[in-house]
Amino acid sequence: MFLLTWLTLPLLFLPKINILSFGRETAGIRIDDLILLIFAVVCFWGNLTVRKSFSDIEKCVAYITGLALVSFIINRVLNVADILNVQSSLFYALRLLEYFSFFYIGKMAVRFYSTNTIILLFFLWNALLMVLQKIQLIGIFTSDGYQPITSDRILGIASFGSEIGLLLNMLFCYFIYMSRAKNAENLAEMEARGARQVNAPYLLLLLFVLLVVFSGARTAIATLLITFFACLRDIIDWRKPKTLILPTCTILVGVALTVIALYSFSGIVTRSKGLLSFKNIELISTVWDNIILDYDPIGRESVSLGAHDASWWMRIHKWCYALKLYVQHPECWILGIGPGFAMAALDGGFLRIFTELGIVGSFFYAKFFYSIASLSRQLAWMTIVFMLNMIFFDAHLAYKPMTLLLLIAGATMQSQAK
Repeated sequence: MFLLTWLTLPLLFLPKINILSFGRETAGIRIDDLILLIFAVVCFWGNLTVRKSFSDIEKCVAYITGLALVSFIINRVLNVADILNVQSSLFYALRLLEYFSFFYIGKMAVRFYSTNTIILLFFLWNALLMVLQKIQLIGIFTSDGYQPITSDRILGIASFGSEIGLLLNMLFCYFIYMSRAKNAENLAEMEARGARQVNAPYLLLLLFVLLVVFSGARTAIATLLITFFACLRDIIDWRKPKTLILPTCTILVGVALTVIALYSFSGIVTRSKGLLSFKNIELISTVWDNIILDYDPIGRESVSLGAHDASWWMRIHKWCYALKLYVQHPECWILGIGPGFAMAALDGGFLRIFTELGIVGSFFYAKFFYSIASLSRQLAWMTIVFMLNMIFFDAHLAYKPMTLLLLIAGATMQSQAK
């Protein structure tokens, strides 16, 4: 078991680089794919042969994977019968099962190493890469391989800005709730542990603000601030005005750092000029009425960019395409149109699950994330920020965020079982 941990745990720290790519898909054959898939199957089979009861999380993964395979087969049948003009992908059907191997890696690793140490090393490794990338000593790692830096977005070990933004959101939640009991501590209890414990959330915020801004992920910036404000409920005694001084100063400094970083170190401001335009709202109905479902809309959008926010404009075309296709095929409402039909990136995780796996798949995914969130307060908040980011990108298909969440879930479940 110790050797298995040494073989698999380092995969968390390695960048995702495809050895073999498939057209426009971001998913390809990677170095770790075969190792993880075999490992996951062996763990499932091992639990089955010893007749060990499965946890709710394991059951949900089995149901989702089985459903995805059924949906994949139905999609191919409907495609051959010329009822559907889109094809599902087997890779997407098995993606969650592959990622889920980190649940077992976490259960093994916690027997030999502290989870806090693993996560701290993972954060330091990402932070180091981001700093080196910012000063352009090294390049970035994408699914296509190692590339020199060509934009202001710093990715760390991730493959795109939204992915590293979510990773930083999750790590912030992990660290900010790391040293607390399951029930929130009050300020007096924290002061008894010393000033370092009291100041930690504020120092973490200032550090993560800079890193998240470097990523260029707008949703991650908003999510970081939401998480921090929620944390203030536990560390401020509203009956003592003096306890408001430190958080107020930190928020002011944090806002100042954010503004300076936004205008000086990233391209967020430049690409967000049309974000608050009312035309973005009007765009929804216009695209819905004009979009053609005979082909992938990316590169052949039905409405010109004009003054719209570029990210919003592209998302609306993707979202209208997937949802309108789903609405027009009632036979797919229960089990979905099929895993992977909605392009390489739909940029909307909830919509992707709903349209690809239907009502049943959405139910089991909801139960899956709820089961993870129920394990600890850390995982509850990590799941919350996961959900917030999932609105605007396919977070459940993002390799590093999902494996990090599942590794911590496995380690937490194993620790609670002792």
